[in-house]
Amino acid sequence: MGSLTGRSHTSRTMSRAESIKSAKAGIDFGSDTEGGDYVLGIDTGGTYTDGVLLDYRSRQVLASAKTLTTYEDLTKGISTVLRDLCIEAPARVKLAGISSTLATNSIAQGRIKAVGLLLLGYDQDLLASYGLESKFATRNFAYFQGGHNAQGEEQAPPDLEGIRQWVRDNKDHLEALAISSYFSPLNPDHEERVLRVLQEETDIPVVLGHQLSTQLDSVKRAATASLNASLVAVMQEFIQAVKSSMKELGFNAPLMIVKGDGSLMPYTEAVKKPVETVLSGPSASTIGGRFLSSCNSALVVDVGGTTTDMALIEDGAIAVSDQGARVGAIETAVKAARIRTVCIGCDSRIRISSADEFQVGPERVVPVSRLALIHPEVGEEIVATEKRRRSGESQARMEYLYLARDIEAAMQEIEDEPKKKALVKLLGQGPCNLHTVLRRLEVNHSVQLPIQELVDRGLIGYSALTPTDLLHFKGELDIGDERAASQALKFVSGIHGARAKDLADGILGHIVDQMSREAAIFLARQSVPGLPEEVDGQWGEWLVSQGLNPENPHLAVSIGSRYPLIGIGAPAEIFVSRMADKFHARFELPPHPHVANAVGAVAGSVIVDKEALVFVQESEEGRAYMVQFEAEATSFMELEEARRYARRAVSRSAREAAEDAGAEEPQLRTEEKVEGALQRIQARAVGNPRLSEVFG
Repeated sequence: MGSLTGRSHTSRTMSRAESIKSAKAGIDFGSDTEGGDYVLGIDTGGTYTDGVLLDYRSRQVLASAKTLTTYEDLTKGISTVLRDLCIEAPARVKLAGISSTLATNSIAQGRIKAVGLLLLGYDQDLLASYGLESKFATRNFAYFQGGHNAQGEEQAPPDLEGIRQWVRDNKDHLEALAISSYFSPLNPDHEERVLRVLQEETDIPVVLGHQLSTQLDSVKRAATASLNASLVAVMQEFIQAVKSSMKELGFNAPLMIVKGDGSLMPYTEAVKKPVETVLSGPSASTIGGRFLSSCNSALVVDVGGTTTDMALIEDGAIAVSDQGARVGAIETAVKAARIRTVCIGCDSRIRISSADEFQVGPERVVPVSRLALIHPEVGEEIVATEKRRRSGESQARMEYLYLARDIEAAMQEIEDEPKKKALVKLLGQGPCNLHTVLRRLEVNHSVQLPIQELVDRGLIGYSALTPTDLLHFKGELDIGDERAASQALKFVSGIHGARAKDLADGILGHIVDQMSREAAIFLARQSVPGLPEEVDGQWGEWLVSQGLNPENPHLAVSIGSRYPLIGIGAPAEIFVSRMADKFHARFELPPHPHVANAVGAVAGSVIVDKEALVFVQESEEGRAYMVQFEAEATSFMELEEARRYARRAVSRSAREAAEDAGAEEPQLRTEEKVEGALQRIQARAVGNPRLSEVFG
């Protein structure tokens, strides 16, 4: 039989299809191929889609590939990565894992399905008076009679006929429905009854709030249910496309999806609960960093193209937010890694107003060095500016617009809008610098053109000076056109009367300072969550600034990290090592830091959490202790009897669910929490993913 990987190749060039092939095999598997535990990890990030072939037992990366993320269809980038890994015997891969920005991006960009949210027993006047309706993640919500009280007793019968009529009136413009009943974690009966009514009236997906969260925060639970409903069809389409791509290329391995806490779940669960994949990208990077470095406690810093994400590993596990994941302005009840995101990445746009005044981010653009690699004529044009006089020039000559879609499709989408058509038609001839665009379209300023709207719609792209270009100039990165990057920086620095080296050092130093500042806030708030999200007060500002950049001649201020820093991402060694110096901490650069996120997509554990609620219910007959677990309520006369039953139920259910989800010999841990009169009996089953033994 042939080897698992077909060939080894390394290329620092990018095709016009924007594919970077960086597979690195270089290993002769020989007869060992038969018995190897080979797994496949894929991460679709904000800039790149990465793939790795990994020997699970030895933790050795056998091959890797990287391509630009295809936003219009994530599966295109995944298919490209699968092909670029050059795996000649894909049937021998025993597990495939994917972490994806799909859920997060779909929510952020509004590419979600129209959802109708049915609220039973909620106080409409109270929610409206406090402005809480804006947190529901949909504008299509309606209030109905129903719900329960804090003892799980019905506060009013559900208005089933009113719900039936509302659905008949609204179902034609809705693509999913969510139901959230007041105190449904204590008694889900009304949600279940409404579900049966909806199933009689429509076949669109329906989500029940109590199945996603046992939190008593009714607003968060409703928002979580609404978001989940909006993502079901989106995730279903994505998973189906991924499965088709894998099958076409000969992969038969079980498919797992990364959750927001870094654990793995079967794709069948991801389709039912796609909201649990929010923040799976940063979580995968954190898991990958831990897996490759074997460091059980560390601050993991992932320097990406769009953002820099930070997460904490403590005793081998990601620190998880007790408050639930936040997506934009929407607060959810989804368990996810506690992430600190800095809106600075290697593809962040750099705006320079003077030699000492500049802004990095938050917008992501295409680096000049990358555009010049894809379109050599751009590189030639930029290099030719070396002989131009700088007086009267502006940075606009180093900023380019280009067509991001097929010109015919783009022209059809913008219909009869003259300015947009003129701009798209011009870019159909090739990338054009902003200075030339303004001159050719006869306008004085870029605000007179619908540039940002077309960028937001994915019809055109923007290229400008970025940290990636600065690193090319300094010789610390080599994945693009170095000559174009260097000349672009020299041109812009010349306009402002600065030396290119000084400007580059100043901007890169500023980036390290910003990352370090955010890391200091993140670490401090781990044990003191009441601290503000930002440094406040003159003394606070001074102490943090001096702690990271000591300059005071009289007083020494030092800020240190008790954890080592693990760097993830291609430029991690450049930025994170300097952060570690500021924190007087050890710097860890794991093997293959540029694809640690893809490693994390398959290196996590399968984790299943189960929870039973124990609470008191008073009635004329006396006091009873209720155990509510998975839509079933059981009554006991004694509290300890109820707790024993709950412990047995959650333990058995967690273990069985973990095994069904693909965990191998899951280990069990139980915990009990008291919230006033409510007791939460929790069980967590954790195990490594079971590797398929059937090669297909």
